[in-house]
Amino acid sequence: MQKMNHSNLRNRSVIVKNKYNSRDGLFSQSRRVIARRLFLLSLCLVTGSACTQSPWSARQAQVPANSVNPDTQFASAHPSQSASPADLVVRGQEPVAGTLVSSLNAPSTGATSGRDFDAGTLIAVVGTEHVLAGDMHVFVEPILEKNRGKMTAEQEKQLRANLVRQALSQYVEIKALYQEFFRDMVGNKPPKEVAEMQAKVTTKAAQIFHDKQVPLMQRKYQVDDLASLERKLQEKAMSLSTLQTQFTERVLSSELERKYVPDEYEFSRAELLAYYEDHDSEWNVIGRAKWRELCARFQMHTREEAEALIKGMGNEVYLGGKPFEAVAKQQSEGFTANEGGSHDWTTQGSLRSKVIDQAVFSLPLRRLSQVIEDDIGFHIIEVLEREPGHKKSFDSAQAEIRERMSEAKRSKLLDEFHTKIMARTSIWTLWPQDIPNSRALSDALGDDYQPPQP
Repeated sequence: MQKMNHSNLRNRSVIVKNKYNSRDGLFSQSRRVIARRLFLLSLCLVTGSACTQSPWSARQAQVPANSVNPDTQFASAHPSQSASPADLVVRGQEPVAGTLVSSLNAPSTGATSGRDFDAGTLIAVVGTEHVLAGDMHVFVEPILEKNRGKMTAEQEKQLRANLVRQALSQYVEIKALYQEFFRDMVGNKPPKEVAEMQAKVTTKAAQIFHDKQVPLMQRKYQVDDLASLERKLQEKAMSLSTLQTQFTERVLSSELERKYVPDEYEFSRAELLAYYEDHDSEWNVIGRAKWRELCARFQMHTREEAEALIKGMGNEVYLGGKPFEAVAKQQSEGFTANEGGSHDWTTQGSLRSKVIDQAVFSLPLRRLSQVIEDDIGFHIIEVLEREPGHKKSFDSAQAEIRERMSEAKRSKLLDEFHTKIMARTSIWTLWPQDIPNSRALSDALGDDYQPPQP
């Protein structure tokens, strides 16, 4: 197979690697790797045309070109101001943070095993852009930080390598959508015009990042200036520059999705009714109640003492007029005594004590019960609110049905849209087995490419 000429790419990777390793570089303080929960990128989180062709050339207009004014492009593009880059999620992807931690105990496999990736190590080429191991650190390091002290140095090294690999498999999708955003804006115009438009739009995104995201990070890290914020981020193996880049990528990929895949869809009444009938059991609403209790536990008293205590508490409320909450806080031995004995909405059948469950869903409202005994002790309860079980009617379920059907349709269309975009993007990676139709990184860089050593 003919190899793509990536000599310039090799040179760029050396330059960028030097940037990461320099005293003032983004990752000079430490090596890190992600938290994505982005989701990795989910950052916020494929497949290639011929290797001899640039993905910028000879493109068929599968997605119509669109002339966009970059000055207004971000009217609704940027995520919620409360979201951090590590919390952003690629559509359809589960947050990585929860699933990646399992890598602690997962056996190492393939090219990841035993590697300690330098931040400047080239790990993938997506379209016309390279991805370094350091680009994954913003997603990986928060997970490692939460697990330090629970693993040996060798285990941490292995976990970092596994997280880099897993983050990359999601990050390339963001990269592909990001590049497609600009191709979509300029259609089949020359790469020079794409670069000019990219510079203008990314400048606008950078402004949004500094106006909206930076103040949030300053509050989070309790600093007042950018230099102090940069130092805080470097302590966690992150940098403003990397966060800004990934913020921009996520924003623009989301904007591209919104353009071609709407959030909501119209369905006929017949379609909604068919869904309602096909999911008949899902509209059964279990009864629930709010209640509070006074409790005297057997494990803390003799039976006689517990009985005297519960009756004394009941008399203080019923005869003495003392507030239920006050008696519970002062004398009750229930799990919620500090909250005045209150239990929030409790679904029918969910309580361990069957006698209390039955009482909660049968006693009159706002009346003290008789003394109730179970294997824990004695109880007096009062039911504050109760909603009986029922089946939700079609009319009351329509809004939820429409939302469910819209979500399912959008998810399907997004999958199809992503597949089409990934098919338009050439991808080379250290782990081509992880991404359908991607190629080995050595195919792009040539025979002189030296992969990272274990």
